[in-house]
Amino acid sequence: MNWFLLALLAAVFTSLTSIFAKIGLKSVNSNFATAYKTVIVIFFSIIICLIRGSFAFISQLNIYNYLFLFLSGIATGLSWIFYYKALKIGDVNKVASIDKCSFILTSILFLIFFFDDTTRGGNALTIIMLILSMILMGLGTILMITKKKSEEVENKKYLVFAVFSAIFASLVSLFVKIGLKNIESDLGTLFRTIVVFIFASTIVLIKKDYKEISKIDRNGWIFLTISGVATGAAWLLEYEALNIPNVNPVAVNSIIKLSIILTIMFSLIFLKEKISKKNILGLILLTAGVLLISIFSL
Repeated sequence: MNWFLLALLAAVFTSLTSIFAKIGLKSVNSNFATAYKTVIVIFFSIIICLIRGSFAFISQLNIYNYLFLFLSGIATGLSWIFYYKALKIGDVNKVASIDKCSFILTSILFLIFFFDDTTRGGNALTIIMLILSMILMGLGTILMITKKKSEEVENKKYLVFAVFSAIFASLVSLFVKIGLKNIESDLGTLFRTIVVFIFASTIVLIKKDYKEISKIDRNGWIFLTISGVATGAAWLLEYEALNIPNVNPVAVNSIIKLSIILTIMFSLIFLKEKISKKNILGLILLTAGVLLISIFSL
């Protein structure tokens, strides 16, 4: 299975994660949701590691693997917390659009730290296509964020939360790419998820968010669990793609951002969210930016 198919499947599971999380968050504290979701991903990762025998390679992890997987875990925890807070008060299509804008910062970071892989050894045309795709995605995101006249000031906080989520999300892919060097991707996923769990659980304990467990209904548990499984699948597929030698990390990251299309489709069908003509134009520009760099990297 090549990196393109792996990234494409990761995009599908990423889109399902957002929808299931939105449904599950109706009666769940966002911090607790983050901690619970990581438990599901940990069990999911352990099963995969046992099936593939990856625990036999744990001795191969060096200080750099531990350091950057740890940093990716912290960045993931922060991104999730802000993302869930944004999802709880904002529309899925708007929050997801801002989150996908993390592609721009991620691309810049990959250009700096993985210049040869990202630009095909400094190919001028590749660099131009990359810059053009970032411009298209940036414009698309701006158009996707439409303020409603009836929108309350409190609900506008979703924008701040979503921006912080995108910032930390942009760091995750870079740290993961560095941290996965010379190790099994599923083993790296497990270690990173454990870090996220410890981080999120600490926040839950400090803020005593565990007291709201009794308020979670059956649907809340079901959809958060499904969201966790989808997240585990998305991570494992993404890391497997990123871990393929000489693969363009920006191309992998951009294809996964195609999840925005599925996410918005699901939000329209299942959550009955509305989308304006301006939003549609923004979605087209977002998609064009992602497809441009994806196709050019094949």
